[in-house]
Amino acid sequence: MKKLLVLPMIGLFVLPVWAGFTLADFERMATKDIIPGIRLAAGYALVNHYVVTKSEAELLKLAETGATEAIRTVASLALSQKWVGAGKTKEELLALVTENPVPEIRAAVVPALMEVLIGEKNDALLEMAKTGATEELQYAAGKVYLQKIRAQLNRAKLEAICNDETLPAGYRKAAAEVLAGYYLFPTQTALSRAQLEEQALKNANPYLRYAAAYALVNILAEESTDTLYRKVVSLFMAPGVSAEYQWAFARALGIKWASGL
Repeated sequence: MKKLLVLPMIGLFVLPVWAGFTLADFERMATKDIIPGIRLAAGYALVNHYVVTKSEAELLKLAETGATEAIRTVASLALSQKWVGAGKTKEELLALVTENPVPEIRAAVVPALMEVLIGEKNDALLEMAKTGATEELQYAAGKVYLQKIRAQLNRAKLEAICNDETLPAGYRKAAAEVLAGYYLFPTQTALSRAQLEEQALKNANPYLRYAAAYALVNILAEESTDTLYRKVVSLFMAPGVSAEYQWAFARALGIKWASGL
């Protein structure tokens, strides 16, 4: 991770975490905070605001040229909400997800594309998940396919997909997100918070780390904003902390901040 401009923003370490941040505060943090996790959390807090206040053209530009990864991410997420149910054809969505050079724009296509892929046959979806031209297409097709065969799945099968290095990244990511649900339910076999944190931190497989982190967000969202803020700050430059583990805390903090707007 890049570490930038430590001195000008050092005051953020002593801000009262319980203070009621404004939209302007979140935009400033998403662009200027020195801590990537705080930038990302602030970005997540801005998504609904961007959906309401920014046009499709503005979001497309921000997704491509936003000053930070957080701003590009929030633009992508807002754009994805605008495109769901917007009437884009399957051909338009497939062109965007396979031909657009901007990964944040391709990612924004996924929810709308999943809506139109639901009518595809399972074999066609699986083929697309395995051979799609981009990771985003593999991911969209993979999510729909796995949802349609949900009754046939279990934790072991999903972990096998995550561990299969012959499969493409998008399909394995889709499997990881579905797997996260099996880490949380049913309660008799659910992983504990400690087990999820251990896996998100230390598992050698990035997709299994992501599955654990994805599940962990649901537990972390019950923490106080103050606790999450301080944890995200404490993870900055901490040795041996996986990107997935840091993301889980940033995502949970973003959820808390967004709920307070």
